[in-house]
Amino acid sequence: MEYELLYIIPATFTDEDVGQVEANVKALLEKSEAVIGETERLGKFRFAYPIKKIRHGHYILVMFKAEPGQVCKIDESLRLANDVLRHLILRAEEAGGKKFNLVQFTEVNLEAKDEQRGLRRERTGKTKEDQQKSSEEIKSGVAVLEQKADEENGEEKVEEEAPAVISDEELDKKLDAVLREEA
Repeated sequence: MEYELLYIIPATFTDEDVGQVEANVKALLEKSEAVIGETERLGKFRFAYPIKKIRHGHYILVMFKAEPGQVCKIDESLRLANDVLRHLILRAEEAGGKKFNLVQFTEVNLEAKDEQRGLRRERTGKTKEDQQKSSEEIKSGVAVLEQKADEENGEEKVEEEAPAVISDEELDKKLDAVLREEA
């Protein structure tokens, strides 16, 4: 049966080391009586998340023929290999042949300027100024509700300056208190 093996070698290895790891994997496959068809280096790519504190890796694709019982042994040997970060073995017909396209991972910078974060603003539909305005409206609404609650309880409201900044947790607590009093 024909299989496809995709494995990742850490980018901390030099090209010579990558060649040595490829030779080791090839020897491992031959030891398991697999017939190697084609080996292809797909390139060095950035991971979406660090794997064992490593952010880049060399992707290698190997096509081989082996008996299904031997594939389990190959999988176990690759899992124990320290030079291989990750690997995946699929039947060739499941893998879809050469119809794949590896795309370089691009990281989203959340600290970028507003012009560079246009996509994020489109999703939420609000700019930073709109969000701040909404927050201020909510805070003023809380102040009105507190004043109404005080008037209903017969307390006189002494004009005090509200704190300039209120945390979300404090805001939630005040809203909960006011809503409990009205209910």
